[in-house]
Amino acid sequence: MTETDIIQKCKAYDKTAFKELVKVYSPALMSVCMRYIGDRHEAEDMVQESFIRIFNNILKYQETGSFKSWLCRIAATTCLKEIRKKHLILDVDINEYEELASEDFIMLTDEAGIIKIIEEIPLPYRLVFNLYVIEGYTHQEIAEMMGVGESTSRSQLSRARKMIQALFIKYKVQLTA
Repeated sequence: MTETDIIQKCKAYDKTAFKELVKVYSPALMSVCMRYIGDRHEAEDMVQESFIRIFNNILKYQETGSFKSWLCRIAATTCLKEIRKKHLILDVDINEYEELASEDFIMLTDEAGIIKIIEEIPLPYRLVFNLYVIEGYTHQEIAEMMGVGESTSRSQLSRARKMIQALFIKYKVQLTA
């Protein structure tokens, strides 16, 4: 079944198409949810919650942009709502960053290694980093999604980049061109 078929049949509430949608896009949504939530079990819950929201809003998809991007945006928004609901967005003192537990060695040969580095930075900074660098949102959009000012988004991104750079140095990561 092609993406267009999946979309059209899902809009007609075809159960087989919904199953195919879940089968095809679960890995991508799981990747998004893991970046925000960090815990595999909670991320799985967020993927399920994302699919519920996708199913409830499938008629709103305009087919003008990337379907996968639309799905991932719903997953990211679902995760942010959960984080906000649990009050996990806290103001973290950058000095506390040095005290975070970490492993001595991280392999950066694949996405999992890079995600491991990103997971080490405190949650508020990680969220902004994910939204801006990975998801491609603007600072204005991030500010609206997280309920903070644009300047807060910019400063948290700057701090996140510094923290990631420090982790690269800590783990002696050499990036090759």
